[in-house]
Amino acid sequence: MAKEKLEKTNAMRILDRSKVSYIHRSWDDATAENTGVELAAALGQDPEQVFKTLVTQAKSGSYYVFMIPVAETLDLKKAAAAVKEKAL
Repeated sequence: MAKEKLEKTNAMRILDRSKVSYIHRSWDDATAENTGVELAAALGQDPEQVFKTLVTQAKSGSYYVFMIPVAETLDLKKAAAAVKEKAL
């Protein structure tokens, strides 16, 4: 029986290269309406301990990566101040 090929993300490749163990999970019925809070609940995890990674681009053209709790939204003004940019 052929083993199903797993499509890896860049984050997964970095973890593999660094020999960091992780568990890959995916949802066939995931939609844009699914929230991180819903997915955390489906995994039996405390949403306060589950994070999402957001990539932004500042007006300067620089990119910044932020990790925030899944139940939160990124405050762009605070994020810009944190990276010493005028605006994101």
